[in-house]
Amino acid sequence: MKERRGRACAAGGTRKGRPPKLDKKVEEDLIAENQRLRMEIEYLKKLSALVLAEERKNGKKQK
Repeated sequence: MKERRGRACAAGGTRKGRPPKLDKKVEEDLIAENQRLRMEIEYLKKLSALVLAEERKNGKKQK
């Protein structure tokens, strides 16, 4: 009897190794899109922080 250790492959062991590489153009497009999305997230975080700070500032003046 063979002893098995570790986790079983999710696909049942049918697929081994690394997935095939993408085209250079596709990979560059994905990297560029990833960068744009990261920049958008940072922008929205900063905008949210500014709006929150402005609301707090205006809320204190009204009282």
